[in-house]
Amino acid sequence: MDSFQADAVGEGQFFSRINKPSRFRREDYDTLEVGSSQWVVKDLWPRSGVCFVAGPSMSGKSFWVLDKLVKVVRDERVLGRRSKPCGVIYVAAEGAQGARKRIKAVRDQTGPLGGAFVFIGQAPNLTDIEDIDALRAVLISARDAMQERGKRLGVIAIDTLSASIPGADENAAKDMSPVLAALQNIAAEMDLLVLLVAHTGKQADRSIRGWSGLLANADGVIMMDRKNDDDTCTGSVTKVKDGNSGDRFAFKLEQVVLGHDEDGEEE
Repeated sequence: MDSFQADAVGEGQFFSRINKPSRFRREDYDTLEVGSSQWVVKDLWPRSGVCFVAGPSMSGKSFWVLDKLVKVVRDERVLGRRSKPCGVIYVAAEGAQGARKRIKAVRDQTGPLGGAFVFIGQAPNLTDIEDIDALRAVLISARDAMQERGKRLGVIAIDTLSASIPGADENAAKDMSPVLAALQNIAAEMDLLVLLVAHTGKQADRSIRGWSGLLANADGVIMMDRKNDDDTCTGSVTKVKDGNSGDRFAFKLEQVVLGHDEDGEEE
């Protein structure tokens, strides 16, 4: 509880807050040091912050994110860059059943991850303070469980942003600014990366859909393009805060048989 001290001023009084350390720290220009950058994926995704992977529907963005997060857990390179192995939480806020199928397809190729990858199939409401607190509680619980296994929780991916903001006006700063601030607070408080899968708008440049502040305040942005006729997807690293952007890449989605449905047909 904060302490207060009463000081007499004439016939009235005012109260001053004391014994509470300030979060603001003064540094002298002459002795200021740069410090070292820390990354989940070097020169792509920072250790702490909010980044986006955005693209139109059917551009392969969800599968690409899933594949790359598995690589992070497995200490493999992402787009040729070094990654630092950490635990991941993947929130399938949109199309949870499809996400389950994609995870099984990747797992069949890579094998188990020993509890370092947690799946959540329910969409959070990032416009609701109580729901944000509930999400934070799950993150803390997962973080503690991973720590017991000797793994640091490093990334929470939310797929998609639009499915996590029901009723919000995506173009309005009054709706989207608090959402972004809440995610930035989680990233800073828990020292992790929040990775958002987002849709693109109708503009020719296909930027992140909605409020311009999302792009302006993002720590990193990867833009995905629609699939071509041969199922090839392309992407570009359009923003890396305190790093270099401009890389382009391509990949191809392939269908995988996961099993058979209740009618005996492949799925």
